[in-house]
Amino acid sequence: MIFATVGTHQDPFERMIAGLEQLPNRDQLVVQYGYARPPEGVGRAIDFIPFEEMEANFAAAEAVITHAGVGSILCARRAGHLPIVVPRFAELGEHVDDHQVELTRALAERGEVEPVWRDEEIATALGRIPARSSKPIAGDSVDRLAAAVRLELLG
Repeated sequence: MIFATVGTHQDPFERMIAGLEQLPNRDQLVVQYGYARPPEGVGRAIDFIPFEEMEANFAAAEAVITHAGVGSILCARRAGHLPIVVPRFAELGEHVDDHQVELTRALAERGEVEPVWRDEEIATALGRIPARSSKPIAGDSVDRLAAAVRLELLG
């Protein structure tokens, strides 16, 4: 199973949904699509998911595709994933500013995420990421990631 989440921001993230619809084996996708339209041809599409179910999806997934939300990235990393991160762009009306772009760049430089800048690159990114770690990433690694996120957000 591949878990994809666009988060809960009120602006639809149609670009990411379109990218997911280009993937082969879409029947393996579980997609939390938020305020966007439901993606076509996927195994399961849910608009919003309770946090406990989100955590279960991160834990069960072979791969994670997410917007650049801090919580989603941290949950994916804690579950042992190198998440594929598709940041929302302000210029496309996907968010109010480009903090997701800045966060994605900073975390990509540290090797904490696999960035995807264009929706058609999602399939290629899936082929690049390593297999999920058999053990959740905890302790120092997650603490370093949280510290890196704090530094980027707070300066």
